[in-house]
Amino acid sequence: MWVERERRCSTRHQLNVEVDVVDQFSRDLLGVLVDIHLEGLLLMGELSFRPDRLYQVALVPRTSDHQLDVIPMGIDCLWTRAMGQQDRVWAGCQIVDLAPQVGEQLARLIEDFSSDHSVPAVRVFW
Repeated sequence: MWVERERRCSTRHQLNVEVDVVDQFSRDLLGVLVDIHLEGLLLMGELSFRPDRLYQVALVPRTSDHQLDVIPMGIDCLWTRAMGQQDRVWAGCQIVDLAPQVGEQLARLIEDFSSDHSVPAVRVFW
């Protein structure tokens, strides 16, 4: 019997610019972007970040060298995992709401700031 062990289908990109993930309504910092692709993202977030919840967030690049736009989007937190630090979690999220022009901004951000440490998509079956 084939069992799918890994469901990632898209190459994840680590960016060489720090990006905050901010709640659009409260303006609270939810976490920091770890890697991203056009369908989802991984962030290092606060314990208050919960799976099975929808969030309206903005990706806010932290840079003084470039004028980068804030990228608003809706995400669905699919899972969280506790980190070694007591108040932090890894959170895997799917992008569920992204305006077409904002999608183009996101693609440019990935293209312009993707580091050499991108993680290729791999499917492992056994």
